Amino acid sequence: MVDITSNIIIGISGDSANMGTDYGTDGVGVTLAHLALSKLVWGDNTEGKRVTLTDPLPIQFIGQTSTTNISGTVNAGSTAWFPVRNYGDGTSAGTYYIAVAGNTTGTERVGITGQVQGMVDGTPLTITGGILIMGSQDAARGVAIQGTSAGVTAEVNGEVFPGYGFGVPIAVTGGRRLDSSVDSVNVSGTINSTGGRQLSPSTDSVAVYGYDRGKSVHTILRSSNDGPTAGYTSGYPGGPVDTLQVAIMNAANGITFSVQLQSATAVSNDGDTALRIQGATASSGADPVIVRGQNDGALEVTATSALNTTVGNIVSIDDDDIITSLEDKDKPIGSKLAEIATDTNQIGNIRSDLVSGKIKTIISSIVKPDNLRSGQKSVSNTSSQLHTNLEIKSGVTVKSSPLSSENVLIGHKGLLNSTNSGYLLEPGESIFIEISNLNKIYVRLAGSSGSATVYYIGT
Repeated sequence: MVDITSNIIIGISGDSANMGTDYGTDGVGVTLAHLALSKLVWGDNTEGKRVTLTDPLPIQFIGQTSTTNISGTVNAGSTAWFPVRNYGDGTSAGTYYIAVAGNTTGTERVGITGQVQGMVDGTPLTITGGILIMGSQDAARGVAIQGTSAGVTAEVNGEVFPGYGFGVPIAVTGGRRLDSSVDSVNVSGTINSTGGRQLSPSTDSVAVYGYDRGKSVHTILRSSNDGPTAGYTSGYPGGPVDTLQVAIMNAANGITFSVQLQSATAVSNDGDTALRIQGATASSGADPVIVRGQNDGALEVTATSALNTTVGNIVSIDDDDIITSLEDKDKPIGSKLAEIATDTNQIGNIRSDLVSGKIKTIISSIVKPDNLRSGQKSVSNTSSQLHTNLEIKSGVTVKSSPLSSENVLIGHKGLLNSTNSGYLLEPGESIFIEISNLNKIYVRLAGSSGSATVYYIGT
């Protein structure tokens, strides 16, 4: 449906604007279209003035070869007529004036005394009544406003005017053309187009250029209309530069990626000095993680203190000194074994007394720990140790603050990877744990928001 009423509504992004137009005016190509109502601006290349009642558009009247004659009357009333015409004063050759005469012939000038001021800091002269300006050749056409070139073909703003004995039309030179480097045009409302045809992807293409007339369209990413812009980083060694920074959110349940790693890939574990490596479960059909040493795959195991070991079956001893010491009863090993046999003769009797209840034990005192351990910790939605290194001997009581706005999970190191490894403490609840060091206890928030504080006390 074609809108044939005056004025059109232009809406952009849910807003609208009323654009003044006339519809169906006479003229070539505008009979069935909207004709926009424009505001004129005039001036030179350094200043532009908007046309107003106090600052009108200037007009210069110039004929083909000489000054244009203007004839007619200025009507000041039903009976008073004031002719306005060029009149030579006869005293200076080539000098003419506009004579304002008081008689009917217009041969006498009217003298003016005092100051005649312009528009700046002056009072405009008021003209009452109708003003009729008629052309000398054809009164029906009125007065032609033309340029200075007569009888020649001329081009004004891309339009060619042939010479028919008249001057070329006067071009409006006020204002300046818009420049992409300093000007911008904002369009609001909805833009509707009529005529033409719909573009087809198989035959048509549309080129979009940036503000600098280049082929790149510059875009700024913002969180909202006036929000902060998206950031970027300068890159990493060997990687791309000016990389857009991207944050991954809502990843509490994990994220699955398909990546291609380089031949040398570094892996670090945030929050723990040890990197946990485990194979797939047996039900998946995958192989477990295999760890090999440098000596044909064997791992070298060392201990900082003595190890309790059990030897079964037959053990071969290839050391001659050990064999000699075991076979000779006079060697230190033989004599020490004899002493052990003598000193342990009473073990059988002690066992019989314990079984029969003849031996009773009285505990006179229990040695209590000397140091009291206490403190508090703010809990976040990332698992962390209750304390980095604090030894205890008789256990610790951990309590969630009654003022906490979120439940707390407490557990072992597995809480780093899964919230299913935690024991839930509601605000105000507590639990007693027997442990040797607080760095073995991990805490985190049960939810993704809120805050909580836990307190601990132990010895």
